[in-house]
Amino acid sequence: MGDFRPPLRSDFGRNDGEKWYECHLCGAKRIRVLVHFDTGSVTPTEGETITGATSGDTMVLENYVLIGGTFAGGDAYGIFEGTSPTGYDDNNLEIFTDNEALNGSTSGADFATANHKGAVSISGRLVPESQIIEYAGRFYCREHFAWKFRHDWEDEAKVDYDESDRGD
Repeated sequence: MGDFRPPLRSDFGRNDGEKWYECHLCGAKRIRVLVHFDTGSVTPTEGETITGATSGDTMVLENYVLIGGTFAGGDAYGIFEGTSPTGYDDNNLEIFTDNEALNGSTSGADFATANHKGAVSISGRLVPESQIIEYAGRFYCREHFAWKFRHDWEDEAKVDYDESDRGD
């Protein structure tokens, strides 16, 4: 039980002061949460919200991996996998605190304890604000914008003549 190491941090590179967006065509950003737990005493339910008793951080449980022990015996340990984190530390992508009691929306108060800080992982193609073009209510990276709307520009650039322009 004591040999757990927190999951690796996200490879998401930070550029302080610049916002990051997802391109409509590149694909959506995914935010995942991994939290090691021990002293689990109640089997959690997928879809329930897990809240840190001290930090107030939350996540929605998607799955869990039981590595050892049993929930019935109160000594279950493993990993919670989830989505939709709130309250996590945006600078280092950590969620919950070491040895924090975890409360479940259906599992009840203190149903497990966080073993180390959890990790928030952000993946998908995120594009810096300076490389984003907003068009028709959607965000596009420069490459996809040029690819998708190049023909629209060419059509708009064509001059439209009518019969009155003939000059007979």
